[in-house]
Order: sequence, then C-alpha cells, then structure tokens
Amino acid sequence: MKRIIYLLISLHFFIAQAQSNFLIKNKVRGYKNVGTSYELFQKIDKDFTTKISKIKAVYAWITLHIKYQVSDSKFIHEPEQILYFNEEDLARKLKAKNDRLVEKAISEKSGVCEHMALVFNKLCDYFGVENELIKGYVRNTPEEIGVRPKFKNHIWNVVKLDGIWMLIDATYGIDYDRNLDRPECDFSYFDIPKNQMRLTHYPSKKKWIDFLEQQSINKFSALPMFWEVFIKAKATLINPSNGKLESGAAKKFITFRNLNENLKITYKFNDDLYARKPIVKRSGDFTNVIIDSTKKGILTLYFNNTSALAFKVID
Repeated sequence: MKRIIYLLISLHFFIAQAQSNFLIKNKVRGYKNVGTSYELFQKIDKDFTTKISKIKAVYAWITLHIKYQVSDSKFIHEPEQILYFNEEDLARKLKAKNDRLVEKAISEKSGVCEHMALVFNKLCDYFGVENELIKGYVRNTPEEIGVRPKFKNHIWNVVKLDGIWMLIDATYGIDYDRNLDRPECDFSYFDIPKNQMRLTHYPSKKKWIDFLEQQSINKFSALPMFWEVFIKAKATLINPSNGKLESGAAKKFITFRNLNENLKITYKFNDDLYARKPIVKRSGDFTNVIIDSTKKGILTLYFNNTSALAFKVID
C-alpha cells in the first residue's frame, strides 16, 4: 500500500513538473522580438514569480530562440590578446567583452555554446541567482574515443537554488520538432543528474571534477560515445566500460541494466550500408546484446533507429 501511495505521489509530481515546463516553454516562445538582455530580464521578471520558474524561462528562451552556429574551431572561442594594466582592469575588459557577446547573441538570435552559457550567466546575475560558468570537454564523434582532449571545447552552467547546485547545458537542450517544423526545448538538460553528466562532460577545474565525482580525464576519454537517446533511455551500460573493443573476439557482448524491452535495437559498422539486428537476450533487469562480427571500425548501436552509443573496434 505504501509503495502504491509513493508511486501515485511520484506520478503526480512528474505530471505537475511536465505541465509547469510546458507552460514556461509556451510563454517564452512568444518572446520573439526581444533585442537585449535587459529586455529579456524584464519580460521574464514580469511573467514569472519564483526563481526556479524564472531560471527555467531563461533556459527555455535560449533553446527556443538562439540558433546554434556550427563552428570548425577546436576552441570554445578563438584566442585573442587583451592588453591590461592590472587584474582589476583585466576583469573589467573581460566583462565588457562577455557583455558584447551576450547582446550580439540575443539581437542576432545565433551563437555557439559560449554565447548560450554567457546569456544564461547574465540573466542569472540579473535575477540575483548564484551561478558559475564551467569550461571543459565534450566529445562530438566516436573517432574521439580514447583520444585525450587537448583543448577546452565546451562551456556550460551551474546555478545554486535553495542551497543546491544544479547543472545546466542550454546548448544540449536545443531540440527540433520536425512535425511542427520549429525549434523545441528539451528540459532534460536542466538540472542534469551527475551520473548522466559524467558520461558526456568533463570540467577543466578540480572543483567541478570533484563535484561531479568524475574519474580521470584518461578514463573519461576511454568511455564509449553516448548520445541523447541512450541518456533518455535511463539505462545503465554494465559492460564493456571501455569504448575500445578488440576485433579478434568473434562475439561482442554488450550488457545493459534497466533497458526498456520495447526498444528496437540495431547496430551498424561505419562502412555498412544497412543496420543489422543483434542477438538480444534478457534476464531480469539485464539485457545482453550480442554482435557476431570480427569487423573493425566504428560500431554504433541504435535504439529505435537513432544513434544511442558507439564503440571503436580495433585490432
């Protein structure tokens, strides 16, 4: 009986949360003509009452209205020289530079991860919410498995509400509704669970490495490549934990816990024309995916025809 009551309370909370996010998203979708950070602050401050709803509104506005610009640069931003006389002068010039990036992103409705993180940072400052920018590393392709990053290539946010730090990545929260042909907001990347963040993000500062309880950069680099579909599946990869597999093994065994049995699982090597069905065996909470192949290259697993995770198969 207690379990049933708990499940009902949890379901009620989930539905209320989803409705709240839906209302926030629909409200800020109408902020199409906002041209400055202060104008955005004023509209959100007028339409929302609690700090959490205001911060969610900032997140939703960024994901719905700022178009991500693909960049070939390996850096978060291109290096530049700043002449300064002392630390105070440097801080002032860096703030002025960041403010210019914020206003440019809002007025032009486009930018890269740095612009989105800075916009979020600026609005949090307006609302008096403690926050920090986190610079670090993410991987963009399976070819990066086992490759230690040389440059910081991503930036995201963390905010403190009610004494608790919340991880936020508006860049990853950008989605697209193909049915309605319009940008969409994915709230999965607002208050990201640590165990999820550890799979895809590596901070450069020790403070946030410790906060995430993240492993070493070498172990992070060696992980399989995880995509959004795997994260949303709420499953756990049990084995293998290393993203590199040996081609000599006739069978590749990939084990998951709590993987939805209704998911359609297929796989493909990078030189295959079509995806194939693996052998799938289930026992209790565990799902064993068996791939019978000695091929080399990038091995990608698909959940419902969408890339979920990948391995690099080598000699």
